[in-house]
Amino acid sequence: MSSVRIVGAAAVMLTLAACQQQEAAPAPAPTASPTDVVTAEPAKRQPGKAILDAGGVALGRTAATATRFAFGAARGEIEAAASALMVDPRRTTLEECGAGPMAFIEYGGLKLNFQDDRLVGWFADADPAVVTSDGIRPGILLRDLEVTRSAQFVEGSTLDGEFEYVAADGQRIGGFASGTGRDARIESLYAGVNCFFR
Repeated sequence: MSSVRIVGAAAVMLTLAACQQQEAAPAPAPTASPTDVVTAEPAKRQPGKAILDAGGVALGRTAATATRFAFGAARGEIEAAASALMVDPRRTTLEECGAGPMAFIEYGGLKLNFQDDRLVGWFADADPAVVTSDGIRPGILLRDLEVTRSAQFVEGSTLDGEFEYVAADGQRIGGFASGTGRDARIESLYAGVNCFFR
């Protein structure tokens, strides 16, 4: 009788020990369902820059890596380069320009002018991604340009505030300023063929 009790007690103790071991074992890590998987956000497109001069435009992420397109460059080549660098384009056309029909592509504050699918000029409003090769951009005071460059209003111009200056490469770039005297501010810059009605 006593041996039966001993065997029974031993069996109970073994059962309790086994239960305790199971409770102490770490629970398996839950597996992620397809809806729980976090996917990385797509990389944001790094904005490019447009570096302007009197004979064309350079497009790139930096001045050192920019590709220059001189006036006369093919529109397709420019659009291909700009598609990965600039904001989404806005395309327009104008049949009645003094120089003949023109097509335009605008990237933010930069407007590129085309005739027969060739780059013939540019026009730039204030835009942090747009600057001339010598560091001039719309938005600065005209007096600051006069200090570093030979800037002067175009005598006899029928367009308000038209001025021009000699860039670092010796070529002339035009522009428009608003205001008078020391408070005149550069509103826009241009070079090449533009659709102005004088």
